[in-house]
Amino acid sequence: MHPELEAIFEVVDKTPESRIKKQRLKKAILKTYKKTGVLDPTWFPPDFRWNLCAARLRMGRYDNWDGWDFRSDWSVTYNGHNGYDKAHLPKWDGNPVQHLVVMGEQGIGDEIMFASAIPELIVRLGHEAIEFQCHPRLKRLIERSFRIRCTDRKQLSHITEGDAFTSVADLFMFYRHDKSHFPRRPFLKLDEERVNFWKEKLDEISDKPKIGIAWKARHGDLDPQELMFEDATYINLQYLRHPKGEWIEPLPEGVVDLDANPLGDIEDHIHLISALDKVVSVTQTTIHEAGAIGKECHAIRPKKGTGEVDNVLWYYGNGNVDSPVYGSVKIWNSIGDYRRWMKE
Repeated sequence: MHPELEAIFEVVDKTPESRIKKQRLKKAILKTYKKTGVLDPTWFPPDFRWNLCAARLRMGRYDNWDGWDFRSDWSVTYNGHNGYDKAHLPKWDGNPVQHLVVMGEQGIGDEIMFASAIPELIVRLGHEAIEFQCHPRLKRLIERSFRIRCTDRKQLSHITEGDAFTSVADLFMFYRHDKSHFPRRPFLKLDEERVNFWKEKLDEISDKPKIGIAWKARHGDLDPQELMFEDATYINLQYLRHPKGEWIEPLPEGVVDLDANPLGDIEDHIHLISALDKVVSVTQTTIHEAGAIGKECHAIRPKKGTGEVDNVLWYYGNGNVDSPVYGSVKIWNSIGDYRRWMKE
């Protein structure tokens, strides 16, 4: 089957329509394709085009990013699909400019992931031409890692200065057209003094391996006890506190908390991760933190979610696979699959 047709049929299968309507739609698409030899994504409405884009990416196909514009309300607005006047934000076309504003979007984990393409951008434009409007908690880390100017995220209507503009997520459209285009190398630079601080603190706890765990995400969760089957000391990486330190929920039995709160100081949270032996986590921001610094990480999918969740998590691929973005991260469909692999 043509790869694009396979992706289209996957999206059709995940629509809420009846089985008969899905079959009819597939037959109509197949008939048109056989007659014209063309599979045009613009045949479909925006939501379908985004779902189709995500399906391609999950399959490891990065040659066609059509539908990427519809990944979020922010992107829809930025690209003018809802009537927003984007004329005051001229989109970057890949050519040299004196001042390129790279706008942060989506969650903090996504922002870390898309920042992996900044080195290619620096090669193209140089350090001085780039302004990255990122999440405030990432500013110091991004500046140290890439030596570019970082400012706080702004609302689209408040962004005015710059010769050209792009979203940090759109950098993948410029620099990721094939699986081989993902360097899969660590790209965030750490403060060695802080790394040593956490290593010493961890050494004081026990002589066992130190495994960081996180068990809850917005799209699902696991029982933390299921993750704790190795003879190790388990360190909390879960978001259990508000930014100012108040506990959101109690710490599970057997998990050690070291007061590294990612909602308050994600940079220090990343330094703690760097000092661990490895990370085992449900698919959430912790995965991006570990992958960005090259820490061994096993990402466990929670119970299979909806098609919408699958689309949001396109970067975890299909099946038990190595992460396409991070060389140190492996994705598992279930905790059972990971445990069986550990026993082999």
